[in-house]
Amino acid sequence: MAIDEKRITDFLQQSDLRSRVATVLRTAGFVIVWVKEEGNGSRWALYLKLPGGLRESFGTAREILVWVVQSAEFQARTITQAAELILQERPRLCEDFSVVVTHDPHTQQHAAETAETLETIFLGFCVTDFLQFKPFGEKDFIAALKNRLYARDLYDLPSAVHRSEDFFGRKVIVKELVTRLRSGGGHVGIFGLRKIGKTSLMYRLQTALRNDDSVYVAHVDVERVDAIKQTAEHLLWNLGESIYDSHRQIRRINDFQLFGQYRLFSAIPDASQVFELFDHDMRLLFSERRRKLVLMFDEIELLSPLAPGSQWGNAFVRAWRLLRGLDQQYPNRLSFFVTGTNPSIFERNSIQGVESPVYNYFSISYLKPLPAEDVRSLLVDLGQRMGLNWRPEAVERVFSATGGHPALVRALASLVHRSIPRHEAQAIVRAEHVRGAVDRFFTERSSLLSQVVAILEEQYPNEYFLLELLAEARLGEYREYAEAFPSDTAHLTGYGLCGVPQQCTKIEIELLQTSLQRKAKQKAAATPQASHGLRPGELLSGYEVVAAIGHPGGFASVYSARSPKGELVALKVFKNSLFSALQRELAPLQGINHESVVKVLDHGTSDGGVVFMAMELLAGCTLRDYCTRSTRASESEVATWLTQLLSAMVAFHPDDDRVRQLRTLSEITPEQMNELEVARHGFVHRDVKPENIMITPRGAVLIDFNISVLAATGVVTRSMTEGYMPPEGVGDIWSPELDIYQLGLSILQAVLGVEGQLNNVRDLREMAHRDLSPGLATFLAKMTAPDSADRFTTAAQALNAARRLEQQGTTGPTAAQKAL
Repeated sequence: MAIDEKRITDFLQQSDLRSRVATVLRTAGFVIVWVKEEGNGSRWALYLKLPGGLRESFGTAREILVWVVQSAEFQARTITQAAELILQERPRLCEDFSVVVTHDPHTQQHAAETAETLETIFLGFCVTDFLQFKPFGEKDFIAALKNRLYARDLYDLPSAVHRSEDFFGRKVIVKELVTRLRSGGGHVGIFGLRKIGKTSLMYRLQTALRNDDSVYVAHVDVERVDAIKQTAEHLLWNLGESIYDSHRQIRRINDFQLFGQYRLFSAIPDASQVFELFDHDMRLLFSERRRKLVLMFDEIELLSPLAPGSQWGNAFVRAWRLLRGLDQQYPNRLSFFVTGTNPSIFERNSIQGVESPVYNYFSISYLKPLPAEDVRSLLVDLGQRMGLNWRPEAVERVFSATGGHPALVRALASLVHRSIPRHEAQAIVRAEHVRGAVDRFFTERSSLLSQVVAILEEQYPNEYFLLELLAEARLGEYREYAEAFPSDTAHLTGYGLCGVPQQCTKIEIELLQTSLQRKAKQKAAATPQASHGLRPGELLSGYEVVAAIGHPGGFASVYSARSPKGELVALKVFKNSLFSALQRELAPLQGINHESVVKVLDHGTSDGGVVFMAMELLAGCTLRDYCTRSTRASESEVATWLTQLLSAMVAFHPDDDRVRQLRTLSEITPEQMNELEVARHGFVHRDVKPENIMITPRGAVLIDFNISVLAATGVVTRSMTEGYMPPEGVGDIWSPELDIYQLGLSILQAVLGVEGQLNNVRDLREMAHRDLSPGLATFLAKMTAPDSADRFTTAAQALNAARRLEQQGTTGPTAAQKAL
């Protein structure tokens, strides 16, 4: 017997559970090729090889992980441990799905919920399930596996694609771009509609280039830069940080004056020296290292001084003069790659009366929708892993409806998948399934259509007007205006929305044309809904209003509403009807996945021009309801809420420890680079108060990120709820310490049963020391200390203390009780 076979046999014979699980798997056709254990045998793994027939069924030739944890209750770390093992064994183990087993009878549900945002599907089983599978019972394990696996919607991928397995088409484009960029001196601009795949393409390029040992790759998140500080100095500092973080070889260079030297931009003693310091560090880099450098900028038009509301002024010109000068001084050492929606800023020879350094500097091309063959590949390949067998006529119908726009293809296919009952065998997808999904698209996913053209509508009205003319078949007017505005028409053609003007009769994306037609009818029939409150029964992009919630705010009103799927949601309607109005709130919420932060479900612009955001409708009450003497919260309750809310703040505040950890890596993947940028900056809620904390069945949940900002953003306005500003004010930048102070004050009010008043924090602290147990009183006093030096400096620090407090228990005699 081979050594591995003997080890596997000995391993499986150590317990009845191991033997039973192995017998079921082997009966189902799997081959056990490796075993391992942890935790003195309480956690163990089986690596399964798929025979030919199962490889086709499950769409993978890699080995499958079965992770067994012998615990009575399911714990989230079960999924974390399995995910880490898959990562360690890459590429041996399949990353599409894995099996986890515990003694918890609800393992299937808990595994699905815990791994909801992960790329790997974790299929949960209880150990007792293995008594029901053949040969011990009548049930078929493969059928059960397929039933759970096919329930996962692989089409529903709202964010940019990171994994190569999810990237369809455009392989030739990636190969060509890699060749041009790594040669040095090849400057490329890729433009296209929103959600067309530009960011996904950039991630693929980063991965491909980082596998080349002749190139360094650095990426700047322009949206984050634009949100914090619209200056050339701040842009160059961010670019320098990205260069510094891109590779360990760069971090080993001594004598950098700017790169990696300042944790925050605001820490630089004299920002006016940034240009000189950046220039010095780039020269040092080129002299110390021979690799070429590729600099990537996503959403480049946000830097444009021509964009509505832009404060960039001549900063764009100044920054690019320096970058272009370095490129000229070190030929073939630098390449720039930019993406955006509209290339107008690169088509002007002057900007605000100054010669443009980027005019004719980039090779501009467009990322068009996917061709029919790539759409077929996306539908069929992913469908096979979900048990769907697409008929050619169904594929053709998807392509004609979406025009090949990848986000629309995925959304429409997701609706098709949901319309087919859960199944254990291959299900046939026919054209009638697609037709039904198209009908539902305008009620369930219309917001996606508004997102696709939102920037055109707000920032490029000429292009949007041309689309409206074409949508309404006003061909004569369209051709007349197309001749008058050739560059705008060229952009629409580049996007793949229309063909040659004199021959074009329709918008190439049917769903988009229908949406614009409906929007035109609604505009003609009624005034915008945002001019008045919504009434029960009114429809907004498929959401039926049930009732108003709370008091109308200055920026928006909130309603309970029924979604197109029939679920109750919270519908937030913004009053100024600009899509950009919700970006401040949407940006942090979309990047946070924490049970103590409200979840965003949808967003967009209605046919009537109303901007909205749909969130989960939380059951419960606000913390404000506890702020009276007779309804005050118990100490044990607030100890739990503190732990939950501080944990949420750790998730969205800057994370210096994670930054240091990532900087120890040799090279940073696109995903890790994005994680590093999030960890470096993070968000500040800056309006934590009892009204913005919901107490729900799952615990305390933080809501209303309307005035949230990126950490370290310069303070332009000090707007926040009166009485919740710390004694020293907020300084020159927004700091996470503000959220910690506000949370402490809010909890003080709830546990003491007192409404917050201006300048009564000292009174609350005194009451706490008299009425609360010493541990909780001391903790809350530290959160709200008059001197900032005496407070917790980070949410992580406060969370550790809160957990100790919760474990030790907050009950015990208060100072007042001791006095008795």
